[in-house]
Amino acid sequence: MITSLAFYLCPTCFYASETLEDEHEHTLLRVDPGLPGDERRKPVTDRNGQILSAAPRWFYEAVIQTKTVVRSP
Repeated sequence: MITSLAFYLCPTCFYASETLEDEHEHTLLRVDPGLPGDERRKPVTDRNGQILSAAPRWFYEAVIQTKTVVRSP
């Protein structure tokens, strides 16, 4: 039974991989879009159910991760 569909995504060039690759020129983030039916697969909405963006919630979670990743000089 599949419990996770996690993959690695580059927020800079949108390169995606099933494994973490140290050779990629940008930092790859681990994202988990959730299983079918998971809330993370749905678009972001406000309290009234109005769609704020067509992008799924997992994408926004990945974007927030990029803002907290410490970059080396």
